[in-house]
Amino acid sequence: MPDRVHSAYEAEMYDARIASTEAEKWDHLELAHLMTESYPWPHVRTHVAMLALAARGRDRRAVADQLRSVVSVVTARGGHAARCRSRDESRPAPERSVPGSR
Repeated sequence: MPDRVHSAYEAEMYDARIASTEAEKWDHLELAHLMTESYPWPHVRTHVAMLALAARGRDRRAVADQLRSVVSVVTARGGHAARCRSRDESRPAPERSVPGSR
């Protein structure tokens, strides 16, 4: 991983740890996830962080998705990166806001 990408990745992982809301944590982890799609072990690390966040939030679906992703990357099954891009599996669905509620 190039130094520039590694520095940006570490910054996103740090920001995910110190973010004050779960949504902010997911945002930082999602950016870290995108940066690491070409680098298997940092990619696994990102999915493990997402798994931990999903578990803390008691989101069973996200936990299952992250477990599948970790296994997929570790076992080098083909198509993991495409699956990550095609299905937004890394984060829970956002709550819909009611127009005019902000």
